[in-house]
Amino acid sequence: MRRLLTLLLAVLAPMALGAQAGKFPPDSLVNTQVIPHGTPVMQAIGQMRNFTGALGVRCQFCHVGEEGMPLDKFDFASDQKRTKLVARQMMRMVAEINRRLDTLPGRMTTGLQVTCNTCHRGTNRPVPLATIVADAANVSADSAMRAYRALRERYYGKDTFDFTEFSLNSAALRVGRSSKFAEAFSLIKLNEEFFPTSSAAALTRGNVELLRGDTTAAEAAFREAVKRDANGGQEAKGRLRDIGKTP
Repeated sequence: MRRLLTLLLAVLAPMALGAQAGKFPPDSLVNTQVIPHGTPVMQAIGQMRNFTGALGVRCQFCHVGEEGMPLDKFDFASDQKRTKLVARQMMRMVAEINRRLDTLPGRMTTGLQVTCNTCHRGTNRPVPLATIVADAANVSADSAMRAYRALRERYYGKDTFDFTEFSLNSAALRVGRSSKFAEAFSLIKLNEEFFPTSSAAALTRGNVELLRGDTTAAEAAFREAVKRDANGGQEAKGRLRDIGKTP
């Protein structure tokens, strides 16, 4: 969790750097509101690097400047961008969380700390993969599948998103509850592309079929879930009993 604090520092430190025209790094910090004003400039720059890494962003995410622009042309002291103002509040939030962690009974002196990376893990919008995919599915099934594939290409193997079968199953159920059945089945099909023998995917298909009102298709899906589950498919068997069928 120490990485989350490091991330917060990395996002907010740039805002503390002076905006000395034509000079980077500056001689001193300017407009500091969270980072102590006397912090060494190079230490603040190091914190900024940690922030950008934790959020998967570049300097211009919080600061006035453009990608590829020399850093001495950035206006780091400006408070123009909302993201910079939010970053300050996030830094304060992390400090408060860690202060409260320090009050836990029996806490070790070197206990874990919250950092920016605790939540962000390489993305500036720290939400579950299932939420992103379900939101995209509200536009179209194609949008949802493109979003999932793009995120999988960029983040697979990192700890940013959960690319186990759970995420797409969860998104499919969420979309199915909104009566977007074609989109839900598209997500289940995509999940089975990566997890072709998944019992959970078949179970999810059955649950979506029930939402659609097709108990015959639901029964077939639940029986497939039982077949795929080496541990007996107890949940799928329970769903079969719920619809009056013998497992």
